Amino acid sequence: MEDSKNKVFLTANLANLMDRKGKERIIRELADSEKMLNIHLTNDFAFKKTFHNKTALTGLLSALLDIPVEDIKELEFPDTYLHGEYKEDREGILDVRVHLNHERKINIEIQVLEYPFWEERSLFYLSKMYIDDFSKGEDYSELEECVHIGILGFDLPQTEHYYSVIRLMDEKTHTIYSDKLSLRMLYLNQLERISQEEAGEEVYRWAKLISAKDWKVLRDMAEKNEYMKAAVEEMEKINSDRELRYRYLKEAMKLSDETTIRNYYTSKGRAEGKGEGKAEGEQFMLRLIKLMLKDGIGQEELDRLETDEEFKKEMIEMYMK
Repeated sequence: MEDSKNKVFLTANLANLMDRKGKERIIRELADSEKMLNIHLTNDFAFKKTFHNKTALTGLLSALLDIPVEDIKELEFPDTYLHGEYKEDREGILDVRVHLNHERKINIEIQVLEYPFWEERSLFYLSKMYIDDFSKGEDYSELEECVHIGILGFDLPQTEHYYSVIRLMDEKTHTIYSDKLSLRMLYLNQLERISQEEAGEEVYRWAKLISAKDWKVLRDMAEKNEYMKAAVEEMEKINSDRELRYRYLKEAMKLSDETTIRNYYTSKGRAEGKGEGKAEGEQFMLRLIKLMLKDGIGQEELDRLETDEEFKKEMIEMYMK
């Protein structure tokens, strides 16, 4: 009986979800219409577009790195890709990668949906960024400081505050071992649980801008801060350009699709999982689905994960080596 219910759920919801032609038509019509969109910076496309504005990025980095705006003298945008020989490198597209004042490398990523093994992934890209462009025979002193900034719509297990700064340090003395590597995590889920003191912090104000859901909030914040004003103006540009509106809506659809697919397969894994391996199995399948979605795999192939054991093994072999 339960299997029958699952089949009905899969057929009704995923068939409707993946009516690509219908969705494409609706998105194009909405993009071409005069209807005002509520642009959200949690949308990956909107985030990248907005913070490639150097004025907006200057304000954000000043808050996240806790440095005065006037200390940010030069911002460069290097190649968006981190190159390497690993299969996963094809998804290594960093949201905003910055070279700050010719001496510090930074990447900022926004991730709304829970991402399996996020800690390992962030360390992987931080380490790759640290040695990127470093050649054999060079002096180690030439290695630049690298900072990974994650803006997350989910909490990590160790989350206690809305903003965390993570460094390499001695456990006993708390002495910093090296200031060349650090991670900064901004947790959007924590914004409603902050203290009165934290509410006055500049990082918190930027977090509120990123999570804002309507134009009134955005414009009110822009009136009080020239850097936020630059960010909101970029968001308004998206809203006023048909092609940018289309790209924004496509990204929103992709996020909605991924949410529905994840929820289905996670629920299915919980129902079928037994013993200690259940949680590990869920994480494994979520990671596989994430990699396949990143590669543009359609619903037909995702459905085959459930019905075609040989295909499932092939996908695991391809993506999960």
